[in-house]
Parts: sequence; C-alpha cells; structure tokens
Amino acid sequence: MKKITLNLQKNKKAYFAGDFHLGKPNEYDSNIREKHIVKWLEYIESDAQEIFLMGDIFDFWFEYKKTVPKGYVRLLGKLANMSDNKINIHYFLGNHDMWAINYFESLGIKVYHNPYKFKINDLIFLIGHGDGLGKGDQGFKFLKRIFRNKIIQKLFRIIHPDIGISLGNYLSRKKNKKINNKSSIINDDRIFNYCKDIEINHHHDLYIFGHSHKVSERKINGKSKYYNMGEWISSSNYLVTDCKTFRINKF
Repeated sequence: MKKITLNLQKNKKAYFAGDFHLGKPNEYDSNIREKHIVKWLEYIESDAQEIFLMGDIFDFWFEYKKTVPKGYVRLLGKLANMSDNKINIHYFLGNHDMWAINYFESLGIKVYHNPYKFKINDLIFLIGHGDGLGKGDQGFKFLKRIFRNKIIQKLFRIIHPDIGISLGNYLSRKKNKKINNKSSIINDDRIFNYCKDIEINHHHDLYIFGHSHKVSERKINGKSKYYNMGEWISSSNYLVTDCKTFRINKF
C-alpha cells in the first residue's frame, strides 16, 4: 500500500471528523447542522494543518458531468477557503457519497476512495471511512460493488438530475431512518477486527475510521490504537492530535 508522508509544523494539528450526513433527515435540520459544522471549522482553523473528513459528509452525493446536488454552499465554500489558505483537506468517500468524480478536487480537496496509509511525523496511520471492511456483511459488499460499477454509474447518469438526485435522496433516507445502536456496535466491532487482522502482518500506530456512528477509543495491542469519532446527526465529536497526544472532543 502506498504511503503519504506529512509533517505537522510547530503548534499545528490534525483534525478528524465525519458522518455529517448532510441532507438528512430534512433540509431544515440539515441546514442547522451545516452551520454548526462551519462554526467548528472556524473554531479549528487557527491551528489546523491537516483536516481529515471521514466520509458520509453528505447523506447522498452523485455527480453528473455538469451537475452536483443542490445546497451545502456554506460548507463547500468554507472548505474551499481553508484550502486556499493552505490547510490540507483529505476527504475519504463513504458509502453515502462514493459517487464523486472531480468536483471536490476543483475545491482543492484531496479525495480517497479506499483506506490509505499516512506517515504523520513519526507515526504510521491507516485512515478510511470503514464501510465494507472485515468479515461478514456480504449483502452490503455486493451492493457496494454494484454502486461502484462504472457502467451502472453511466446508466444512472442517463436519468435527468432532477429525478436521479431526488431518487437517490429518497433511497438513502429510507435506508437509514435512524441511528441503530445495535448496528453501530456491530459495525464498529467489524472495523476494529479488520484493523486487528491488518496489524498481524502490517504494523500501524493508529487506525482511524468512521462509518460505525459509534465513538470509540480502543487498544489493538500495546503499540496500536483504534479511533472512531462517531457521527454528527445527534452528536458532534472529532479527534485532534499533534502526534503527541490524541483527544476525542465534542464541539
């Protein structure tokens, strides 16, 4: 697996947050949450060097060649401004926003479709959204292969955006009407066990993921640790580090 090397400057930090699910459950609540996220970005920008968005930023995202979903201009504008100000933004696509082409890159945001290895200062990280990892959940893995199929995506783009985006939003909301605590625990265990299996042959100091909607801080062994920041639908947790200390805070 390729590795990206980053070095935090003095008094600078890396921040991790995700599973905002903007658009859910309705436009009114989503707008309130979006403004809260922008306030968080404003709060951290004075010492942020690297911002890792852990996927499912939107509850549904599908790009046409000339069209993207309506809205989210406060967040997208803020991210573009931070990128212009030399803050590096890393976006790990999740299972709700995997259908990106190149729109986010035009905002100066680096996009990742799969977990990726980073060396930040002297620590090795494995970072990703977390969907479809580990053993089990074969039904979801099958659907993910279909949704990632380029032919399927091209066929979907034949549908007019007004219909296609509305249909995608409907199906996304129907799939996840509420956060299920049992499924959150199952998903978190699945990702954690995946990290344990990786660690057997390939050491990483930190494993950082989203997707499960469960806040987690768990030891994999004496040298490795797993973190998950949960979600921002009913909470607003994020991970911050200077590579000396790691803290999950609530905004």
